[in-house]
Amino acid sequence: MAQMPTFTNVMGISLLYECNFNCEHCGYIYIGNNEDHIIKPGYKLTWEQVNTAITESVKIEGTKWNHNYTGGEPTLWKDNGKDFMDILIKSANSGASPSYNTNGSYFHNLDKSRRFFARYLDNADVPLRTFISMDKFHKNYNEEKGRAKSLDNIIKVLNELPEDKKKLLETHVIIIVTKDPDSSLPKEMKEYYGQYGITFGDFPMMPIGKAKNIADQLPEKQPDFSEFRKLKTKGPGSVVLVGDDYYVHGEKEGKLGHLSKLFS
Repeated sequence: MAQMPTFTNVMGISLLYECNFNCEHCGYIYIGNNEDHIIKPGYKLTWEQVNTAITESVKIEGTKWNHNYTGGEPTLWKDNGKDFMDILIKSANSGASPSYNTNGSYFHNLDKSRRFFARYLDNADVPLRTFISMDKFHKNYNEEKGRAKSLDNIIKVLNELPEDKKKLLETHVIIIVTKDPDSSLPKEMKEYYGQYGITFGDFPMMPIGKAKNIADQLPEKQPDFSEFRKLKTKGPGSVVLVGDDYYVHGEKEGKLGHLSKLFS
């Protein structure tokens, strides 16, 4: 398992609206109630916008950043000759800790999986964390067998790597659960992949986006994001970039290119 670097600040970067899934529980992004689900069809950050966010964040004195990329499906992002891997490498080589949330579909192809991780490891030496959403809404695993092609392929790639490279890659499965006590993934499935270093965690479905249409399935206990507030240095512990705007705890607080003002 990768030894993830510590960080003082988190930036969620919403890359695009596009996704190759259409899950009924999808909320896209955790933004304040007044602007719920603000990422609309056609939304996409440019390379220039992403590059600005990366560059200006790591320049803020006394901070160490985790850049977490979301969508839509971030592996689909492309702009002006750049693709998603260019973003991850840029984050890592700028001194940040990169991570991303994916539905895992990119890793259904073993050759693509090999090329993806090989390119990262050839160009960066900072640990990379892959968060895969895998649950009874996504339908991206074999429920009968308790296996997932994406996880099987990631294991194959890891087993081909030397130990010093393998330790730079971590995979964590996010399971969206409802009030149904059986809504998590099978215990045997978690134990099987756990022996290869893949971790699992339940995350309650939230009443945002499409999930509002299935509110009767919402669990009583909702997530507590107070830990992000504890990451504070001299400015906000966590920010979210949507377009040219920075959000702090659901409120629009700053503009891209002027992040340092939130730390003054």
